[in-house]
Parts: sequence; C-alpha cells; structure tokens
Amino acid sequence: MTAVVTLLSGCTETSHRCDDRPEPSDVGGLRRPVEIRPGGGSPALTTAAAARAVPAAGRGADGTDRLLVRLQRETLLMADDLRPVRPGRCTGALPVRAGATTRCTVFYADVEVPWKVKRTGTTPDSRPRYDTAPVTGVHTAQAVYAAYARHVARSDADGPLAPRDPRCDRLPDVFTAPPGEDTGYFCQDVLWSCRSGDFDFTWNDLPVRTDDHGKVTFE
Repeated sequence: MTAVVTLLSGCTETSHRCDDRPEPSDVGGLRRPVEIRPGGGSPALTTAAAARAVPAAGRGADGTDRLLVRLQRETLLMADDLRPVRPGRCTGALPVRAGATTRCTVFYADVEVPWKVKRTGTTPDSRPRYDTAPVTGVHTAQAVYAAYARHVARSDADGPLAPRDPRCDRLPDVFTAPPGEDTGYFCQDVLWSCRSGDFDFTWNDLPVRTDDHGKVTFE
C-alpha cells in the first residue's frame, strides 16, 4: 500500500475542484532531511549474489564451518547490502538433538551479528537441519533508502495516489536493530486531503521497522 492517502470528502459530482491536486505547499509537520528518488532504489540482494560473495566451505570443512557460511550469507541478505562479512564463532559444539539451541556470530562491516541456531532434525542424507534467527539485525543507510524507494515505487507513479517528495531520516552508515521492532528512524511522504477545493498537506511519517527475520519493512 502506498503511504499517500487521498480524502475527497466534500467534492461532489458537479464540483471537480479536488480533481487537480497542486504541488504540495505549506506542508505541516517535520520534514526529514534525506530526499529519496522513487523507483531509484537498487534491486534487493539476491540469494545468488550472497552465495557468490561467500563461497561454500571447502572439502573437509566441519559442520560449524558450513553453518557459518550459511549465516554469513543470511546476514548479507538481511542487511541487503554487499559489505565485508566474515565468520565469528559458535558457542560450544553444535546441538545434536532436536530442539536444542546454540548461538553463533558473524561479523558484517566489523559489526558483530549474533544468531540463534536451533537443531530441528536431519535431512534425508542424514545431515543435521537447523533453523536460524537473528538475535540482532544489521542494516545500512544505503539499503534502507533503496528499500523505501522500492516501497513508494509500488504505487502509480503518475496517478493521483503517487507519493510526493519521499524522504527519510539521515541514518547511520551501518546500524543494528532488534528483529520485529521499530528501529527508531522514520521515512515519509506527503499526506494530502481536499474539501471543496481546499487542499491540506502534512508529512506522513512511516516508522522504519524490521520483521522477525530482521528484514526492513515500512508496514
């Protein structure tokens, strides 16, 4: 859904004074500093790109090494930005029974990113199967700006509901945030209403949130 909402109450079939929306003026509220170009966001990082950035563990690698490769790739996909990533370590041995957990870390742009690892069973070829969940998410300003550009581009760019002047807070180059919570930052566009030809414009703030997998969302 677009963040821009149109309220046409007060306009009648015989009065079309609300049909032609002017450019926003006298917009109420706080104007965020970073201008976002709708549709100008780079595509989201693909699984294939993450796999190319972090090669598979070599022959003879143990289960921990293979798991750390997986966690590095998942960290890149969560951050949605190719930055240097390297393995950390796991606390003790990997769990051997279903339901048991451990904690492993990787480093993204020198920021430590912890992951919870849960043993869920085995694959048909008797390899252990794990579920992974970030304990702390990691993000970049560049990726958030690109994600918001893609978000506003989902609306009709030339239609009456097209976002106007999308903007965001000035974010740290790299920052962390708990999964499933607000990051404390906002993006915005212009919310407008019209009654009998009188237009009102206000900044519509959307919290930059993360879902349970640590991915950025504006819903």
